[in-house]
Amino acid sequence: MSLYPAYSAEQSGVDRLVHAGRTVFAALVLTGLVMTFQPFAQVSTATEEAGNVINQLGYSLLAACAILGHLVFAERRITLTYLRPTWLLMVLWFLISSRHSIVGEQAVRAALFLFAAMTAVTGALALPPDGRSFRNALAFAALAVLALSYFGVIALPEAAIHQGWEEESQHAGLWRGIYSHKNVTGPIMAAFVFVGLYLFRSRQRALGTVIAILAGFFVFKTGSKTTLALMPAVAILVLSTRAFGSRYLPTIAISFVLIIMALFTLGTVVSPALDAVVQYVAPGTDFTGRMDIWRFALEVLKPRQWIGFGYESFWGTDWLDRLEATSELTWDPTGAANGHDGYLDIAIAIGWPGLAAALVMLVVQPFLDFARCIDTEENRRAADFFLMVLAFMLFNAFMESFFFARGNPIWMLTFLAIAGLRLTARHRIAEAAEP
Repeated sequence: MSLYPAYSAEQSGVDRLVHAGRTVFAALVLTGLVMTFQPFAQVSTATEEAGNVINQLGYSLLAACAILGHLVFAERRITLTYLRPTWLLMVLWFLISSRHSIVGEQAVRAALFLFAAMTAVTGALALPPDGRSFRNALAFAALAVLALSYFGVIALPEAAIHQGWEEESQHAGLWRGIYSHKNVTGPIMAAFVFVGLYLFRSRQRALGTVIAILAGFFVFKTGSKTTLALMPAVAILVLSTRAFGSRYLPTIAISFVLIIMALFTLGTVVSPALDAVVQYVAPGTDFTGRMDIWRFALEVLKPRQWIGFGYESFWGTDWLDRLEATSELTWDPTGAANGHDGYLDIAIAIGWPGLAAALVMLVVQPFLDFARCIDTEENRRAADFFLMVLAFMLFNAFMESFFFARGNPIWMLTFLAIAGLRLTARHRIAEAAEP
């Protein structure tokens, strides 16, 4: 987003055309990031392999567009904002760890495409000429996904609704829209509810209300209890603490919740005392089989806990399929798609030191950026939106794995929030000038 109003009454029609073009460009990039390049594609070995190729080409194209946008349209100061040392360190860490992974060049190649997608996210933030243009780009992306998802429910129910004949037959009847699984759809739609709130608070009330209602109803139809509980809780947590006028209270409250969730999810497989507390409150709790996955992953990680296995070099690999789970587990988790805990999967990929660096990027720096947000109406409302999205994703990551996942729209929105908070702390977002 620009530092100054994009156009005024004195500027020419060409300037206004460029203004509109930048907004459209940003809207298309955002839509590509959240819609993915294979809507309605179901997960299978064949579609996953084909999807990897399509996504690689698609995100490479988006990254090229973003770089072009940075060079042609964005102010140099904004572009330099995204060359954050911590982010560059994470890039280097992933590459080094992947280079020494069990799949070598394949992991490095996957990591490079991840960074291409993240570059595209920075372009989506740098291209809009002002705050209103950014909101319009967000609205376009949200409405595009919502329209296609509702169309799928009506016209393509076998693709947009979980079916009883599928592997996870217990999800039959639950909506997934254009995505492969309801657990992907739920967080995306929750983020769109936050988009609606952002628009409503920015005096685009009708558009914001429509998006929030459509997205909120879709969340309900996914049947995702975690999303249904977290979505209103996050909105209330951020907006109510912000109402006290404190820059620090929202992030302090979120940090407290993060610590509690960490202790009573992943912490239960490390500490018998914490597990005893959980079992006392809710006897028989195993987080839908996740505790066995976590125990297995932590045990296998021990020999490579300092460097990890490399990016996308653990779950779903032939090497893992040859391992045998211990008899202490109630089922064999070697066939799991991921660790169902985003923080654990970071450690699996790049080791415990890598997780520490990632937490600085994912939590510490964004929270500090929120506290340093430039005190203007545009910046405050944008920062509140970005913090709601980030907080929701950080909470959700204790049950799902999507951090640094290439081609995953949940990660795209997470990094959008991280980069957006960086922007609100460093630069004044331009307000739309009256023509």
